[in-house]
Amino acid sequence: LPSRFRMAVTVTLAATLSLLGPRVRPSRRRAAVASSSATGELRGLLQMARLKNVPMGAALVAFGAYGARHAPPRPPTMVASQLVLGVATTTIVTTGSMLINDYHDWRGGVDTAETKPGRPLVTGEVRPETVKLVLKWGYALHLTLLCLVEPAALRLLVLANTLLTYLYSVHLKPVTGVKNAVCAGIISMAL
Repeated sequence: LPSRFRMAVTVTLAATLSLLGPRVRPSRRRAAVASSSATGELRGLLQMARLKNVPMGAALVAFGAYGARHAPPRPPTMVASQLVLGVATTTIVTTGSMLINDYHDWRGGVDTAETKPGRPLVTGEVRPETVKLVLKWGYALHLTLLCLVEPAALRLLVLANTLLTYLYSVHLKPVTGVKNAVCAGIISMAL
């Protein structure tokens, strides 16, 4: 465990140092409304995160844990901590993928005042810089927690799921057929 803890601290420090570098580049387009309060941004971020999907992700993790109940026995505290860790990483990936998706749809001009007038990035309720900052810190936390996931095969599966959610939003979403297969794969990996 000490080496795993050192690895988690190293990943956290590396992610933190990357955040201390140059901040966010100015956005190419300004949102419709330039002013936004911290409370309004938080409300907008929560709307963008689509928290209604979190219980389903947690349930899929619980079903996967139930399916693995005949695996080699482990102490109950380890099983519980790994279950909580699984739910936490799934929650970060689920909400993070929603934020990435909305950000890239806004940036690419898919979400506009004409097509999605109520979206927080479109209305200016949330600034793009805020979304990027939340994603950086969220994924820094995710990578730290990922170091604690046992066994290593599960750790790699969670990492693959995380990468697929990013690739889907940024590169694969426009490719019909492939995007459906990727979505099915991401959901099935939660089990």
